[in-house]
Amino acid sequence: MKSNFFKFFCIYLFSFSLVQTQNLISVGAKKPEIKKVVDNIEIPGSVLANESVSITTVVSEKINKIHFIEGKYVKENDLLVELYDEEEKAVLDQVYAEFEEAEINYQRALKLSEKGNISQSILDNRLMLKKKLSGKVKEIEAKIDDLKIKAPFNGYTGIKNYSVGSFIKPGDIITELHDIKTLKIQAFIPEVFSNKLKINNFFFLKQDVNIPKDIKGKITVIDPVINKNTRSFGILGKITNPKNKIKPGMMVNLIIPLEKRNSLMVRENSIISQDDISFVYVVSDKNIITKKRVKIGIKSDGMIEILSGLNIGDVVVYEGINKIENGSIVKLR
Repeated sequence: MKSNFFKFFCIYLFSFSLVQTQNLISVGAKKPEIKKVVDNIEIPGSVLANESVSITTVVSEKINKIHFIEGKYVKENDLLVELYDEEEKAVLDQVYAEFEEAEINYQRALKLSEKGNISQSILDNRLMLKKKLSGKVKEIEAKIDDLKIKAPFNGYTGIKNYSVGSFIKPGDIITELHDIKTLKIQAFIPEVFSNKLKINNFFFLKQDVNIPKDIKGKITVIDPVINKNTRSFGILGKITNPKNKIKPGMMVNLIIPLEKRNSLMVRENSIISQDDISFVYVVSDKNIITKKRVKIGIKSDGMIEILSGLNIGDVVVYEGINKIENGSIVKLR
């Protein structure tokens, strides 16, 4: 009789244990991985032309000819605009004729002086007149040159603001010239990174609608002063503009990689966030859940960096999180 009771009791315990095991919550869990990660600064930036200038004049005059086409490429020293110069050319012809006469008279006086047939003072006066007229010729030639407006560098012209026959004066902008084959990228970096950036650090423009693929550039300027209002500092970088698809004035996403390091990584869906505090569920040797607070870092390829709060041997739950809580007993899949 006792033997039958004992057998019945054992079967009951086994069945109860089996039911309990079947009722345990099933979760997916694994240990953290050590992976190489790279700190990135991701920040908006502005696109600037490598060089930009407003094409204007230093004299007041009417436009005689316009040689550029709006939006087209021009080379350094290409003639863009000619202003009327008939009056200046007429004056130049007159003064140049006087200079030639003065040159002839000086050469005659020089020969007579060598024979002692003319005083030194007359020779000096003729030389002085020749020099004055030579200076006058150069002055008028410079004025005529001011009436020819040339491109100061290679670039693309902007919209034409005046037409042939328009009277323009200094400060009137005829058009603009932009070098956009190379572009500057301007960004403002938080001061916490002030000692992590160096000249010639690489950066990338992140792919978007206007940028068909990631574009690589280099930092060329780092502002040595922190802005006390924004707590940031400015940087400038340069990129080559592929097929001129990027335009000055655009906003871009700038990614600046920093140093590589080995770090503890868990699956991104392992993280529980509550009021800007992060937690994970860890499974003990007895399959009991413990909730641990962690400090997280960067995200990469579906993984997230754990800066503190976990050990390499911890088993971290990544599936079934919504079914468990601190103290739950689980079974691993």
